[in-house]
Amino acid sequence: MRRSSKKKLGVLILAAGLGTRMKSEKPKVLHELAGLPLIIHAIKQAAVLNPDKIIVVTGHKADLVENAVGKYVFASNLKIKIEFVRQKLLKGSGRAAQESIFKFKNFHDIMIMCGDAPLLQAVTIKKMSSLYNKKNCEGIVLTANLDRPASYGRIKRSRSGFVEAIIEADGASSDEIAIKEINSGTYIFRVPFLIGALKNLKPKGSKKEYYLTDAIENMNKAGAKVAAFKALDFDETRGINSHMDLAKAHKIIFKRKAEKLMVSGVTIIDPDNTYIDESVKIGRGAVIYPGVTIQGKTVIGKNCKIGPSGVIQNCLIGDNVEIKFSCFLTSSEVKKSSVIGPFAHLRPESQIGPNAKVGNFTEVKKSKIGKGSKVSHLSYIGDTLMGEKVNIGAGTITCNYDGLKKYKTIIKNGAFIGSNTNLVAPVSVGRNSLIGAGSTITKNIPDNKLVVARAREVIKPLKKRK
Repeated sequence: MRRSSKKKLGVLILAAGLGTRMKSEKPKVLHELAGLPLIIHAIKQAAVLNPDKIIVVTGHKADLVENAVGKYVFASNLKIKIEFVRQKLLKGSGRAAQESIFKFKNFHDIMIMCGDAPLLQAVTIKKMSSLYNKKNCEGIVLTANLDRPASYGRIKRSRSGFVEAIIEADGASSDEIAIKEINSGTYIFRVPFLIGALKNLKPKGSKKEYYLTDAIENMNKAGAKVAAFKALDFDETRGINSHMDLAKAHKIIFKRKAEKLMVSGVTIIDPDNTYIDESVKIGRGAVIYPGVTIQGKTVIGKNCKIGPSGVIQNCLIGDNVEIKFSCFLTSSEVKKSSVIGPFAHLRPESQIGPNAKVGNFTEVKKSKIGKGSKVSHLSYIGDTLMGEKVNIGAGTITCNYDGLKKYKTIIKNGAFIGSNTNLVAPVSVGRNSLIGAGSTITKNIPDNKLVVARAREVIKPLKKRK
């Protein structure tokens, strides 16, 4: 929204509701969609217009909601000022606006949106704002068409196309109930007109709630014009009121992400069974197989192969990497042309490659595996600094924990570790040294040495038991 420095824009996000249909101890707006709480999706939507201030109205378990927002603001370095108003009387959206509007008394415009409607897209918000300015009206409502509107509020328009009123379904006439255009719960208003309209709200229904939608009719009575901007896709206006709604939203948001990636040159074999967060970046030429979940701030390079199945969380994956069947990677880096899996586990702070291999049933934790090194199978590598062109035999364990502290293992370039070896940290293995299979190493090994640390094999006659 373009505006002069004097025409300040604020955003009010309604997030005080009980969310009883979720049947959860967690506030509704803290349920996650594609890795982020619903309230964070709303804040990201609001930030599209670069407002001067965002107010989040909290109520039910307000501390939890406010803490979640605070953590996001800190982690994302969001420059927009965010404040909270705790709704004292939980009696509907109108009451939330009444208790919060004083925060915007010096503002020109206010956008009001729901904290549980996470599917609204940036392009729609911008187009709605543009129409609001173009129409030079006092308000605008985001609407959508729905064949079976059920309990949604109906949009009643005048002959000139402006919104006369929003009719709640439980109070609609037969003609009004047949209207297909519904209210989304997202608005932009001129602040002075909204303040006047909120003063005249009356409690309604068996719960004696104050409806924000009644402000539209009050504004019309005061001579204001309220326009409508119709979203092309009803899905954008969906609110989350149940776990069924949340499941539908996941399908929608994952489908959107898959489509964007495919347009950019990524192959996704089965979009209906691939789960990629909006924040993920994937390079051209990558192939994502079914059953893969990619989350958080993950970045995947060009020409990679990922899956089938597996989870990648907050990882940096270089070009030409292959991550095979059923791997779990979190907060790690895999450098170019490395191969992971199948059935491998990279725990946080692991760094692999380039041109390295971590094979089946291998776990790596807080370790660096150098260029061209191989940990092909059935090993645990923890708190280890591994050089280049190291070969780790099957069943090798870096014993990094003595019950009190963690210790580091160092394996230098070119070392060969035989199968079923235990390296008891702190310990260092020198360059090009070789450790015989079945050894337990407790002392540092110099460069270019052969070490066998196991008991002499003894063969004795076997006495048969009687």
